[in-house]
Parts: sequence; C-alpha cells; structure tokens
Amino acid sequence: MPVLISKTRAQGASVVTTLPAEVVRRLAIPAGQELEWIEDGMGGFRVVPHAPDTAEALEVHEQVMAEYDAVFRALAK
Repeated sequence: MPVLISKTRAQGASVVTTLPAEVVRRLAIPAGQELEWIEDGMGGFRVVPHAPDTAEALEVHEQVMAEYDAVFRALAK
C-alpha cells in the first residue's frame, strides 16, 4: 500500500484533517463514524472505527497497567 497523506488545518479552536479515500474504503467508515486513536507505543497511533467492546477492553487494560506498573517495571529489569 502506498503512503497516504492528509493535511491538517485549523477549524475554530481545533485542528482537523480529512481521511484519504482509500482509508475510508478499507475501514468502511461512514460519515459521522466515531474513531478510536490507540497509541502504538512507538510514537504513533492506530486509528480504528469505534467499537464499545474495544473501548471497554482498552479501559480495563489501562487500569491493570496502572495497578501493576511497579511489577511490570521490575520484570523488565
């Protein structure tokens, strides 16, 4: 897949961009669709259509990571 580029622009107090047509087609994103921006841990984000199940799972993941942060850091040593 070739690199897809979009440009940001100011709109009021926000910064907005448009999604390339190929992204819209592949993700089957209709107008008005909520999107989830998930950090990939490497300085970027994954963008996926919002799914309540995924949002709930990510919230639980964040709670577990926060609760066991010291344990994970010790294991990483």
